[in-house]
Amino acid sequence: MRLSERFLSTGIAGFTLSVGAPPCYHSYYQYEAKVLMIKSIALENFMSHQATRIELAPGVTVITGPNNVGKSALVEAVRSLVQNPGQKYSIRHGAKQAVVRIELDSGEIIEWVRTDKTAYYRLFRPQVNGGEEIGDPEEYRKIGLTVPEDIQTLLRLGRVETESGDIDIHIGNQRDPIFLLDSPGSHAASFFAASTEAEYLLRMRQALKSRVDYAKTSRKVLAGEGQTLEKVLCRYQPLEGLEPDLARAEQTYELICLYQKSIPELSGFIGNLKDKERALSQQQQNAAILERLGLPPELQEIAGLEALLQHWRQIANNAKVAAARSQALDPLSSHPRLEETAFLDHLAARLEETEKLLKQRQQEQEILLDLAEPSAVTPVSDLKNLAESIRRLDLALATNRSLSRVFQDFQELPIIQDLLPLEQLLEDLRSREDLKNRSHYRQEALAVLTSPPDFLDVDDLIDLLANLFRLHDKQQYLESLSATLGGLAAIPEIAPTRDLEELIGRTAGVMQELSPKRQERDSLEEALKQKRAEVEELIRETGICPLCGSPMDVSHFLEAVHG
Repeated sequence: MRLSERFLSTGIAGFTLSVGAPPCYHSYYQYEAKVLMIKSIALENFMSHQATRIELAPGVTVITGPNNVGKSALVEAVRSLVQNPGQKYSIRHGAKQAVVRIELDSGEIIEWVRTDKTAYYRLFRPQVNGGEEIGDPEEYRKIGLTVPEDIQTLLRLGRVETESGDIDIHIGNQRDPIFLLDSPGSHAASFFAASTEAEYLLRMRQALKSRVDYAKTSRKVLAGEGQTLEKVLCRYQPLEGLEPDLARAEQTYELICLYQKSIPELSGFIGNLKDKERALSQQQQNAAILERLGLPPELQEIAGLEALLQHWRQIANNAKVAAARSQALDPLSSHPRLEETAFLDHLAARLEETEKLLKQRQQEQEILLDLAEPSAVTPVSDLKNLAESIRRLDLALATNRSLSRVFQDFQELPIIQDLLPLEQLLEDLRSREDLKNRSHYRQEALAVLTSPPDFLDVDDLIDLLANLFRLHDKQQYLESLSATLGGLAAIPEIAPTRDLEELIGRTAGVMQELSPKRQERDSLEEALKQKRAEVEELIRETGICPLCGSPMDVSHFLEAVHG
C-alpha cells in the first residue's frame, strides 16, 4: 500500500488496502503468503482529528474532500504508526496523548500511543477459538524510536533496503515528485536490482549460511549437552539391577493389598471359629458330666396313667363348674312348672315355612324392584289380631324354651341365654311377615298386567343415531367455517388481461433480441478466460513484483488488490 500526500493535498487520496507486501520467494522455496488488508483506521487527538474512524472497503479506497479537512493528517498518522517517529507535534492541542488505531481483516488491532515523553504500542489479538472477543493487549514499552518486530511482521510496510540506502515505497511525501522520478539513475538501478531474483538469491544464500552456522553451533552445544547427560546417566546404571527387585516389590505390594482386602472376611471367620471352639469345649464338659451318670430306668406303659390323669382333671373341672353353678343358683327360687311343648313345635314348623316363603318373596321382590310401587293397601283388622297372637306365642315359646333348658338335665345348671337375640329374631320375623304381605299384594296387583312386549332389533336405530351425530359434527364444522369465511373480503373482479398479454409478447420479443447478445457475451467471456490464462502464465514466468519485490499472486493481481 502506498499513501501519497501529493494526491491528498489536491482533494483525492487513493490507496489499496493490502498491508505491506508478502515476502518474496524463490522458485526453490515457494509458498503462498496471506495478504492482510486494513479494515479500519481510527484517530484520537491526532493533529486536527479529535475522534475520527474510517471504515475501508475491500479493494481500492479513495478519500476525497476539500483542503484542510485532515487528509494529510490521516497519512501522517499511518506513517507514525509504521515508523514510530520521535516528534510529539502529532498530539492535539490540549490533549495528553494521541492514539492511532488500525484494525486488520484478520482480527488484530494495532494501537500507537504518543505521549509528551514516550511512545508505545499495544497489540490486540483475537481469541484462538475463533470467537469475536478480543483478549488482553500486548504492550511494547521502552522501545525508543524502533518498531517492535511483531508489529513489523503484521504491517509489512517497512522500507526496502538497496545499495544506495533505504527507500520507502509505501508512503510518499506531499511535496516529493512521483516515486523514483526525483532520484538519480543509480538509485533507480539499485532499486530495480534489489527487486530482481539475483538480489534475493544472495539474501537467501546469506540467510542459509546463517542458518547453517547456527545449526553447527547448536550441534556443538547439543553434543556437549549429550556428553554431560551421558555422564549423568552413568550414575543411574545401578538402577537397572533394581528393576527386578522393584518388580518383585510391586508384586508383593499387590499381594499385600489383596490380603488387606480379605482381612475383614478372615476376621469374621476367625470369630466364628472361636465361637465354635467355645461351644465344643462346653459340649465336652457336658459330656464329661453325663458320663458319670447311670442308665435311666426302663420305661413303662403310661397310656392308662394318662387316661387316669385326664379323668381326674375332668372331675376337678366338673367340680369347679358345679361349685360355680351352685353359687349362681343360690339366690334363685324353684323352677316354674313345665308347659306342653307341642304347640311350640308346631309354631317352630310354621316359622320354618315362613322363612322359606320369605326367601321366595325376596327373590320375587328382586325381580319386581324395577316396577312402580303399588297403591297402598288398607290394613285388615284380622292382621292385628294375628300379630298379637304371634307375639303371645313368641313369649310363650321363649318361656317354654327357657324352662326346657332348665329341666333338661338336673345334674347341670341351665345355660342362661341372652334374650336380646330372641327379641331381634322376633322383630325380624315381624318385618319379614310385613314384607311377605307386601309381596303378596304386589303379586295380586301385577297379576292383571300383561307381559312386556318383545324387544326389537336396535342395530338400525344405532346406525341412524351414529349418522345423526356425524351430520351434527359436520354441521358444526361448516358453521365454524362459514363464520371464518364471513370475515373475508369479497373476491376481486378479474382485471382484463389484454395489457398483460401484450407485455408477455413484448417480453418474448426482447428475449429473442437478447439471444444474440448472450452469444456475444459468451464469446467475450471465453476470450476473457483466454486472456486471463495468458496473464497467469506471464505472472508465473515473472514471479516477483519489480517494484516491491513481493511474490505476485494471480488471484490478487487480477482482482486489483496487488500492491
